[in-house]
Amino acid sequence: MSSTFKETVKADYLRYGKPLTWRMMLYSYIVHPGFRTTLWYRIARHCHQSPRLRPFAKLATLCLIRQQHKTGITINPITDIGPGLYIPHPGCIVINPHCKIGRNLYLSHDVLLGKAHAGARQGSPEVGDDVFLGAGARLLGKLTIGDNAAIGANAVVITDIPPNTFAAGAPAKVVKNIGAREILGIQEGSEYA
Repeated sequence: MSSTFKETVKADYLRYGKPLTWRMMLYSYIVHPGFRTTLWYRIARHCHQSPRLRPFAKLATLCLIRQQHKTGITINPITDIGPGLYIPHPGCIVINPHCKIGRNLYLSHDVLLGKAHAGARQGSPEVGDDVFLGAGARLLGKLTIGDNAAIGANAVVITDIPPNTFAAGAPAKVVKNIGAREILGIQEGSEYA
């Protein structure tokens, strides 16, 4: 396995706040459906991208689909998601395959990152690094969520959200000039978790 794949899985795992041991990783795989689905997504994506592992891509994708049916988290192996994906609660999460997502995404339950099929906003969302998406958030169409942005619960985002801001409402508007780190209580200079 490539070192990039291992580092990405390690970054995902560390978001769950457990010590880095095989025993704790197995525990997290059993107990955290979000981590389990993320791991199968990473395996399927790695198999699709590596010519050497391509014969296993269909099997890995079937395992991912099985996890998706069990957890309600829909992520396609072609979706580009940076390391550090954290899904604390599974259920009704849908990510369009054409979304581009940065590092350290905090993805709450009942979130949709959807594609607009026509009009000026035709396309899929692009999400920056260290972003928090609250429960029930909807990101629809071609838009950009800046680094360290936070989207409140049940927000409907149809326009760009600048970095280091908190947006809420339907349609979502910036309501505070504080970002995800401040919303989650993460100290400056500490690891995003």
